[in-house]
Amino acid sequence: MPKPAKPQIRVYIPEETDRLLKAIAGIKDSSVNAIVNEAIEAWLKEAEQQEIIQKFNLDKLDEIG
Repeated sequence: MPKPAKPQIRVYIPEETDRLLKAIAGIKDSSVNAIVNEAIEAWLKEAEQQEIIQKFNLDKLDEIG
């Protein structure tokens, strides 16, 4: 059985940011997708987001449904 597709999001960024991300991805032999995922993970680990996650029990979202 094939793995279910991961959820996708669409964001609009300035062209300069797009060029930089693609250039850095190429230099690092990575992908823009991997870089953006790393950035999101780092952002979610910041204290401000962790406070929101704890306050609203967002770490329990997998248990719902």
